[in-house]
Amino acid sequence: QAQIYDFVKIAAVEQMEENKIVDLLAVVKSVGDVVQLVSKKSGKELTKCDLGLVDDSGTEINCTIWGEKAQEAPTKFAGQPVTAFRRVRLSDYGGKSCSLTQASAGGQVMPDIPEAQALMQWWNQNKGQASRSITARSGGKLDSFPDRKTVQTIKTEHLGLNNPDKPDFLTFKATLTFIKKDKEGGAWYTACAQSEEPCKNRYKVTQTTDGNWFCDKCQGTFPNTVRRWIFSATTSDDTSTTWVSFFNEQAEILLGNNITADQVYKETQGEEGDQDKYDSYFAKVNYTDWIFKCRVKQENMGDETRIKSSVVTMAPVDYAAESRALLEAIANF
Repeated sequence: QAQIYDFVKIAAVEQMEENKIVDLLAVVKSVGDVVQLVSKKSGKELTKCDLGLVDDSGTEINCTIWGEKAQEAPTKFAGQPVTAFRRVRLSDYGGKSCSLTQASAGGQVMPDIPEAQALMQWWNQNKGQASRSITARSGGKLDSFPDRKTVQTIKTEHLGLNNPDKPDFLTFKATLTFIKKDKEGGAWYTACAQSEEPCKNRYKVTQTTDGNWFCDKCQGTFPNTVRRWIFSATTSDDTSTTWVSFFNEQAEILLGNNITADQVYKETQGEEGDQDKYDSYFAKVNYTDWIFKCRVKQENMGDETRIKSSVVTMAPVDYAAESRALLEAIANF
């Protein structure tokens, strides 16, 4: 018997309430690692895998699957297939995300329906280049309004110094005041073109005399490289200013529309170069307001010890939500 679906677009999910059950038709753009963790509530060992879903509304969402379905995910969803997901539960964890419920079948790959054909045609045409994510990546959920800190807290609470082996985390609201983008060659590094383990486009490569790229991690040589964002910036609130580091995922959120370093490189670093266009990508996000979650850790650079703050999750300030939270905090004062 054919499955009956009532699909909603991922873009529409952003405005829906937590715990709502929906059906999604999406391209499985990425499959994360299968990981083991222990439930804080039950103490039982759990298996999970995160999928990156995207559809032709130009929007991505993270979907978590559990148990045996998670174990099967890397094989089942290889090759970025169009997949129908029935009875997916929405969550406000890390922005907007979702997970498969017990009633979910685990996803029907390439269902024989017209909507799937249309979505695959859309994907083949643009590979989701202009898509944006409604899930805050790499770092989980932002702290609630009452649990937020100020920038000054990094110094006053000696964050990063309490345990040299364990980082501290804090969430704060701040304005981006300066982006250090003037690194020679661009605000990125050249990474291995190998998208599978062990590199997964993360490890740095060096260019050889014949123009290829060599990776120390996998010992592979490739004709091309993948550029990944890496730069630092200053953020300020009414208490202090601090430097923070942005890595690829957070930089794509900051710059908007998942703008990749490769894309900016191709547009601005050609034979003639276009410094004004390069600068414009950063200028449009300077002096914007964000909620940042940062990891603060002690690092040793030669004989010098310093504190480094890295952005792990971020979201633009929702002024209406901020106003409601502030009024509630005043009322409870």
